[in-house]
Amino acid sequence: MSESYDLSVVIPVYNAADTLRTLTEDFLSISHFSIQVILVDDGSSDGSVDLANQFSDDHENVESIVQGTNQGAGKARNVGFEKAVGRYTIFFDADDIVHTDVICDAINGLDEGGADVAMMPYFYRRSLSSSHDAMNLNDSKVWSDIMGRAKRKTVKLDDAASLLGFSNYPWNKVIRTKTFREVGLRYGSTPVNNDILGHWYSLLFADDILLIDSEVCTHIVEASGSNLTNQASQVRLTLFDALDETYDVLDARPELRSRYAHHYWSFVHRTSRWAYGRLEPQVKPAFNERYKKHLNRIDLRDYSRIRRRRSPSLADSILSSLLY
Repeated sequence: MSESYDLSVVIPVYNAADTLRTLTEDFLSISHFSIQVILVDDGSSDGSVDLANQFSDDHENVESIVQGTNQGAGKARNVGFEKAVGRYTIFFDADDIVHTDVICDAINGLDEGGADVAMMPYFYRRSLSSSHDAMNLNDSKVWSDIMGRAKRKTVKLDDAASLLGFSNYPWNKVIRTKTFREVGLRYGSTPVNNDILGHWYSLLFADDILLIDSEVCTHIVEASGSNLTNQASQVRLTLFDALDETYDVLDARPELRSRYAHHYWSFVHRTSRWAYGRLEPQVKPAFNERYKKHLNRIDLRDYSRIRRRRSPSLADSILSSLLY
């Protein structure tokens, strides 16, 4: 597939009429690079389709794709990625705010150094009316431990494997399209947590990772919105479908699985405990059963290495969860 643009922007759209215009115009305002915007509507009912189609009619570099039913952001991203013809691709969410100067910095950095992915921090905002907040505590610690005082750094995953445990957001990474099309990058098929698979793909198959210490996005979580943070019902159980999809990728590649097992199971434990604390009480027993079932997939050799060399406390937590 020929590369016709510098950057392809894939945006899943679901009832985002209030924010889609501003976001699309922000990307189209980038003048230093040629931009392709791919809007994939995922069953909207609020006028988003008309808005996306209008952008497509008015701009030859905007493509509008309409899916008749809501299938989840992961599938929408996969559909959009099939149409991407930029040298680089970013997956962005329709209700967040992009910092275009950082996008341009990432493209320049990838051009200069040849890395496969550029990764940046983000702002987290609880609502449109609040001020910018820092990243969550785990992400802040991971980022600070790796970056120190550096403003940019190119790393191998083996030297910065804790990035695998970073929140699995899609919009803080600009990827080299050709590299990740060849390795089959995809997002998950679940209604929530579908970005876990994409996050792990983006790091596992990158030869070099460019880290830029500038916030690329303001991520907005409204108290009444549909973000994962606000989900407490049975839908949370699909976390384990998303984890199964991700572990399948590792399990099919024993070298990668054994190399990053500690990071994977640490991520599973932390994410599951975070989700459990936000569940409706009637869902918790089924959640625990799914958690145990996924833990049972651990390779015994990996478990032994975690216990003996990496993190005895994590091994204790895994065993305790299995026996509970």
